[in-house]
Amino acid sequence: MSKFEEFRRKYADGYRCIYREKDAEKGMTMHLKNFNTEKLHTINTDSDMEIGQIEDFLSELEKIKKKTGHDCHNTTFYGNRS
Repeated sequence: MSKFEEFRRKYADGYRCIYREKDAEKGMTMHLKNFNTEKLHTINTDSDMEIGQIEDFLSELEKIKKKTGHDCHNTTFYGNRS
């Protein structure tokens, strides 16, 4: 499973990105939290393609959040991209 797919599935399971950091050598690390279960999960990728997919995904969620006024729990809008 790609890191992007792992990230998308975690979002579908209720996790949200609480912090992300990019490093030229280490790639991007995303820290996720499920606020219902209080569980944390960390994903790291150094693949430029996966980083772009994750950033696009978060950008689309932000657009929905601005339009609807809340975070989107149903992430099926993004399709089944792998």
